[in-house]
Amino acid sequence: MRMSDIPDSTPTQEEVLRRYPRLIAHMICESLGYFTPRAAANAIIYHKLGQPFYCEYYVHLAQRDGNVIEAARRQIDASYRTRRYHKGYMSDYSLAKQIIKQSLIGNDPIFASWF
Repeated sequence: MRMSDIPDSTPTQEEVLRRYPRLIAHMICESLGYFTPRAAANAIIYHKLGQPFYCEYYVHLAQRDGNVIEAARRQIDASYRTRRYHKGYMSDYSLAKQIIKQSLIGNDPIFASWF
């Protein structure tokens, strides 16, 4: 997808971070820290557009059926469904929320959410 293909009404990463911080935190947890806050925001934006988000994580999840859009839907759904289990090592919701707060003030993790 080219930038010119994105509708004007599409939210920005910043808007998605502010609107869906809990979902993004759970997506970070569900991905075991693979997603950074802004990568998760991009995944939500592409999901809302009905477009595939070709990141390494989604491509790996799509190996079963080759459908990146469906893999994204499953991952977002699992992030919500399993939210009560996001505690402890590699899946700490409270830490993910702190990472999102830092991202909103410009302190973004570069490669992954967990250090």
